[in-house]
Amino acid sequence: MTGMFNRYYILIRYVVLVFMMVLLYPPVLSQQQQYITGSVVDSMTQAGLPFVNIIYNSDGQGVVADLEGNFRILRTSRIEFLEFRYMGYGRKIIPVEELGDGNDIRAELGRISYDIDEVAIYPSENPAHRIIRLASENRLNNHPEKTGPFSYVSYEKVIFTIVRDSAGIDDHDGTTDTTENLPDSIRFGRNMESTIDVERFLEKQHLFLMESISSRKFLSPDKDKEEIIASRISGISQPAFAILDRQLQSFSFYDNLITIANRQYVNPISSGSTDRYFFLIEDTLFTEMLDTVFIISFRPQPDRNFDGMEGILYINSNGYALQNVIATGYGQSNEFFDISIQQEYNLVDGTRWFPASLSTIIRLNNAQFPGQPGPMELIGMGKSSFTNVNFLPVIDADDFNEVGIEVNPDAHRQPEELWNIYRVDSLNAKELETYRVIDSIGRAQNIDRTILSLETLLTGYLPGRYINLDIMKFIDYNKFEGFRFGLGGKTTRDVSEIFVWDGYLAYSLRDKAFKYGAGMTVNILPERELGIRVSYMQDVNESGGIQYKDIWNMTGSAFFRNYMVEVMDITSEAEISLGFRAFRFLTGDLYLKRSSMIPSNEYRYVVSELNPGISLTRFDYTEAGFHLRYAYNETFMKTPRGNKFSMGTKYPVLYLNLARGLAAMGGGYSYYRTEIKVTRTFETRLAGKTRVVLEAGMVTRDVPYSKLYAGPGSYRKFAVETEASFGTMRFNEFLSDRFISFFLKHDFGNLLFRPSGKFRPEIVAVHNLGFGTLKNIAGHENIAFNTLEKGFFEAGLLINNLLRIQIFRYGLGVFYRYGPYAFSKTIDNFAFKLTLQLNI
Repeated sequence: MTGMFNRYYILIRYVVLVFMMVLLYPPVLSQQQQYITGSVVDSMTQAGLPFVNIIYNSDGQGVVADLEGNFRILRTSRIEFLEFRYMGYGRKIIPVEELGDGNDIRAELGRISYDIDEVAIYPSENPAHRIIRLASENRLNNHPEKTGPFSYVSYEKVIFTIVRDSAGIDDHDGTTDTTENLPDSIRFGRNMESTIDVERFLEKQHLFLMESISSRKFLSPDKDKEEIIASRISGISQPAFAILDRQLQSFSFYDNLITIANRQYVNPISSGSTDRYFFLIEDTLFTEMLDTVFIISFRPQPDRNFDGMEGILYINSNGYALQNVIATGYGQSNEFFDISIQQEYNLVDGTRWFPASLSTIIRLNNAQFPGQPGPMELIGMGKSSFTNVNFLPVIDADDFNEVGIEVNPDAHRQPEELWNIYRVDSLNAKELETYRVIDSIGRAQNIDRTILSLETLLTGYLPGRYINLDIMKFIDYNKFEGFRFGLGGKTTRDVSEIFVWDGYLAYSLRDKAFKYGAGMTVNILPERELGIRVSYMQDVNESGGIQYKDIWNMTGSAFFRNYMVEVMDITSEAEISLGFRAFRFLTGDLYLKRSSMIPSNEYRYVVSELNPGISLTRFDYTEAGFHLRYAYNETFMKTPRGNKFSMGTKYPVLYLNLARGLAAMGGGYSYYRTEIKVTRTFETRLAGKTRVVLEAGMVTRDVPYSKLYAGPGSYRKFAVETEASFGTMRFNEFLSDRFISFFLKHDFGNLLFRPSGKFRPEIVAVHNLGFGTLKNIAGHENIAFNTLEKGFFEAGLLINNLLRIQIFRYGLGVFYRYGPYAFSKTIDNFAFKLTLQLNI
C-alpha cells in the first residue's frame, strides 16, 4: 500500500507541477511552442530596426517586425527560410536548417548605399497609385477617431541624451544606438571632440528620463479626456512637467494634415496626393492571414512646393489600412530642431485597426553645452504603447469638461507594482542609473522649485512663497507714459486658497505720475472659475479703446500695439464683478463699476447742441454689464496645482461685450455699448494658414470720446507688425459710434517659394477694411478726427522667416493704404513692418 501511495503521490505531484507551469507561465510556453521569435538589428550599432520585412516562404508570406525590431512567426506556418528586407540595408537570408530551436533568432543587417542616376518610367500609371487611392478612400473607415468611441491605457517613455563619436544612445531594450541608427533625415557627422568626463557620464546614464501612464476616453465626434495617472521624471518629483511632452505628433496618420511638433504637413494618403507625392512600391509580402502588405516609399514631387513629408508606408490590403508608418518633414534639416515619427497599428479583435505604438525622435540642432568644444548633438526619443483598448467603454457625457489633459495630484507617488503592469520592458541598468544620478542632482539643485516657478511664469507671474509677482508690472512702455516702472503681484495658495489679494504701484516717466490699484477675489467654486472680485484703481486707459475677456497670451503679436498707444484717459475706477464658467466653453463676468475719466489732451465734450457753451473735461460713468467669451471645443491642460493652459480650438472664438450706462449713483450718461468679435484660424490643405477677425460695435445716444470707438490703428513708419489692427491707420485718426472691421491674414508658408538651404522665406498676404459712422460730430472739441462712412482699405505683404536667431524668426513687410481715405502724397500711404515669430 505504501509503495502504491508513493506512486500516486508522485503522479499527482507531477500533474500539479505541470498544471502550475501552464497556469503561471503561459507566455513562455506559448512563445516557445507556438512561435519562432527573434530580433533584427543594425550590424554596426546593434540597435533594433523598426518594421523590417521578414519573408518566410517562396509564396511571399511574411511578417513585419515591430518598433524595436522584434518579430514572431507562427510555427504552424510553412517556413522555408527567413529573408530580411529593409530599405537602406542589404538583404539577409537564413535557411530553415540554421534556425535551430527558433528562439531568439538575431539577424544583423548592414547598411548599403545606392547610386541613383535615373528614375523609373512606367508604361502607364504608377502601380503604387492604385494602393494609395484605396488607402485614401478608406481613411474614414480606418480613422480611430471616426469609427466610434474607445478607451485605452498608454505607457510612455522619453529619453534625452547626447550622441557623439564613441558614445551612443542606449536603446529601450538595453542595446546601443548611435547616429548610424537614426533616420537619414536626422543623421549627422562624427567629427566632434568630447571631454573624458562627458564620455564617462554618457556611458553610465542618460541626460533625462521620463515615464508616464495615462488613461484616455474618447466619444465621437469631439469629446476627449486624458488623465495622467502615474508619472516619474528624473530629477523632478512634481508631475506637472509630464504634460509638456503631449501632442508632438498626430495620434493617427489619417487626417488631411499631419501634425509634427506643432507644424502641419500634407498627408501622403490624403485626397489627390498622387499629384503631389512620388510613390514607389519598395516591397510586398503576404501575412499569415493571406493579406498583402505593400511597402511604399514617398516624398514630394520635385516640381511641387508644399509642406510635405518623406518616409515609408506599410499598407495592409485588409481594409487598405496603415500597418506601419515612418515619416519626417521633407527638407527640415535647417530648422531649430528635426523630428522623425514612427507609428504602428494592430487589427484589434479582428474588427478595427488601432494605434499600437507611436515613436518620436527629436534632434536639437547646434546645441551648445558649457565647457564643451563646439556644438554637440542632443537627441530625444519617446515611445507610447497602447494597451487595454476597448471599443465599448462605459462613457458618460458628464465625464468630459473643458479640461482635455490633467495630471493626477498623486501621479508621482504611484507604486512600482503599477509601473510593472504597463511597462513594455523593465528598466535596464542605464535607465535605473539615470534615475539614481539625476534624482540626486535634482534634489541638490532644487529642480522641483524651478519647475514650479516655470509653471507659475507661464501664467504671467514670477513665483514667490507668499506673493507671485506680475511680470508685466516691472517695466512697460507706451507712447503716452513713456517708460513705466512698477511692482505688482497677488497672494499665493500658501496665504489662502479662497481669498486672493492683489495690488500694484507704478511710476511713468513721461507723464511723471504714480499709478496704483488693489483688489480681492473670493474663489467660491474654483473648478467652475466662479468667484467674486472687488477692486479699485487709479491709472490710465486708452481713450476710445475696447477690452475683451481673453486668456493671457504672449505668443501672438496683438500686444505690440499697446506700446504705441498715444491718447489716454486718466481713470479712477471702483468695480465689483462675478466671474464664471458655464456650458463647458463659455466664460464671462458680470460687473458693476463706477469710474471717472479725465482726457490727457485738450479734448472737451459739448453736453448739448442747444447749450454749446457748456462743455466738460471730466466724465463720470456708472456702468453695469458683462463680458463673454465662447470657444467651442477649446480644451485645456490642467496641472496638479490647478493652473490651466489652453490647447486652442479649431472652431471660431466669439467675444461679446454689453454695457449699460446708468444716469444714477453718480453716473452722468445713459447708454448701451455693445461689441462683438469673432476670430478663427484654420489651415487649408495646399493653401496655407488663414486667420480672420470680424469685429463690430455700437453705442446708443451721445457719449464722450472715451466711450466711442477710436479704431485699432497701429501706424508707425517702421514698427512691429500687429495682427488684427490697421497698419496704415494713425492712432485716433477716426472716431465712430458704430463700426465694423474685417481683418484677413493668409500665410502661404513655403508654398510660393521653394526653400533653398538656409533661405526659407514665407509669404503672408494681408487685407483689412473698416466702416463706421458718427452721429454727433459737433459735440467733440479740441480734437481732430475723421469718420469712416466711405470705408477704410489697406493691403499688406509680409515676408517672414528671413532671419532665424535661436528660437526667434524675423521678417519684413509693407502695408499700403488705398481708397477714399488714401493720402495725396503716395509715401504717406505706406507703412513698413518688422515681423517677429517664435521658431518652434
